[in-house]
Amino acid sequence: MKNANLFSNRNFILLWIGQVISQLGNSLYELAIMWYILQKTGSSMAMGVSVVCYTIPTILFGLVAGVFADRYDKKKIIMFSDLINGIIMLLTCFFIAKDMISIYGLYLIMILTSSVAAMFSPAISSIWPLIVKEEDLTKRNSLSQITNRACTILGPVLSGILLAAFHIWILFLINGISFLIAVLMESFITVPAVNKRKAVNEKFFFQMKEGILYITKTRSLLHLVFVGGLIINFFLAPLTIYSAVISKNLQRGSVGLGMLESSVGIGALAGGFIIFLGVMKNKYKIAIAGLALEGIGLMGYGMFSNSFYVILVFASVIGIGVSMASVGISTLFQTLVDKDKMGRVMSALGILCTISVPIGTMCCSAVINYCPVGIVLLISGIIVTISAISLIPIFKDRITNKIDEEKTSVINY
Repeated sequence: MKNANLFSNRNFILLWIGQVISQLGNSLYELAIMWYILQKTGSSMAMGVSVVCYTIPTILFGLVAGVFADRYDKKKIIMFSDLINGIIMLLTCFFIAKDMISIYGLYLIMILTSSVAAMFSPAISSIWPLIVKEEDLTKRNSLSQITNRACTILGPVLSGILLAAFHIWILFLINGISFLIAVLMESFITVPAVNKRKAVNEKFFFQMKEGILYITKTRSLLHLVFVGGLIINFFLAPLTIYSAVISKNLQRGSVGLGMLESSVGIGALAGGFIIFLGVMKNKYKIAIAGLALEGIGLMGYGMFSNSFYVILVFASVIGIGVSMASVGISTLFQTLVDKDKMGRVMSALGILCTISVPIGTMCCSAVINYCPVGIVLLISGIIVTISAISLIPIFKDRITNKIDEEKTSVINY
């Protein structure tokens, strides 16, 4: 690619703008559908079922989606996925406006949109390394982190305003239109071809498991997945529950919980800007520093769980760490994994992370019934910090720039 920098890259700009618009629309939809389910049923259990409807398709279809992303035209996959979700949203808008949909219909919509998203995710993850220069991937990922966090902060605020001013079907209409805008933007990008000769000749089911095999065959990649995927997601998944318990213990109520969650979001935004501005450039250092900050933040959360304003600071530290770790680990995978296997590897990583979140939430939620939340947070922070430090000897040469990391591939098949 001959573009001078990230913002002169036409493919990147078109795809990025389309994704920002659809992400903002989706953030409106996510709050709206949860609110609609609560209003329709008055049951928190129904909301819990909706979370399951979001999660299961990722686990069931993730590996299949990864194979499709590596076998077929990635641009067509993301366009088709966004088009289908756009149509689903517009149909849902109509059914809600006419009061023609039941709670089970909403569950079906969640399953369908989540299934389509499962197909979309490995394809879009595989496209970025193809249209963005390797030296610009860290900046691209940090920009994605910034916009993702901005959407998660702005989305609920805008959703609340729109829900108060208009009927709920308006939010589904906006989300549907945002998907169609994304399709339009995607139609103008050019994605370089990847050699698929070997992929086409291999059996489909072999390719399904190849993403996991690819990870397990290399010690450094396996260690990175274990620490940056499984361990971190396991211990960070219950953070909102911890925050809710602490806010209740300190008699801060829902306002306190909102402040703690906002502090994490603000920290994540700050972390994205830190990387985007080039304060840290080595992707290995960014990943390890981010993971370590998550651990330090959890330890601070635990040690000062009786001081609300102190833990606000540590909540921001966790946010900075989350942002840095996400950017660093994403960039590592995008540069270390062979391009023709990117979809399978990214979908395998996504499944492992998805599975660890509910397990971590259930386990840690059960433990705080018998152990003070501060102790649980402190122990979690220590484990996360030690895990982050364990990556240093694995990537020692790359951290110190002793080898040409830009040309290094994890596995040669």
